[in-house]
Amino acid sequence: MLPGTFSYDEEKLVIQISEGDEEAFTRLFYHYGAIIHPIVLKIVKEEAAAEDVVAEVFLKLWINRKGLTAVSNLSGYIYRMATNFSINHLKRNKTEAHVLQDMYLDVPGHDATADEQLTVQELRKSIHKAVDGLPGQRRRIYELSREKGLSRKEIADLLQISENTVKNQLRIALRHIQESILKDQGTLIAGIFFIEIITH
Repeated sequence: MLPGTFSYDEEKLVIQISEGDEEAFTRLFYHYGAIIHPIVLKIVKEEAAAEDVVAEVFLKLWINRKGLTAVSNLSGYIYRMATNFSINHLKRNKTEAHVLQDMYLDVPGHDATADEQLTVQELRKSIHKAVDGLPGQRRRIYELSREKGLSRKEIADLLQISENTVKNQLRIALRHIQESILKDQGTLIAGIFFIEIITH
């Protein structure tokens, strides 16, 4: 991802983008994409994931382009987006145990109550039940990703399938597990556990 050689007038560019100018947006992408990519990569630790996050940032910028003229510090705004999206990516890809810890057991000044610990145990049972119901390869992909912490590329290499297949199978598995938790535990628990996890 390399910056272009164009001249750069940010204020003018933002106005053009807010009016739907795709060429102006491409110029912004090349300018800031090259800057935020190493920042994102440092957080997510994986090239493919970094590319996904950068693309997500700029997709969001394009969707909200009409509001860009109201942003007083565009560079700071984009850096914050890049950082937040990177953190969200990590949250989506945490292992089950870490997510559960964040939900109940790692809040400063908070000791998990007996009811909360029971909820965690029930959630674990719901997850394991849903995982057991997955077809063979899909279950294997889920376990390698969420329990072993392997990247999509590592899973693809191990199973000798494409990264896209891994991504699609993982999304289907997560949706199945979410629906199973929704049935067993209700909307709140399913929503907390799967915040944005199947949107990527």
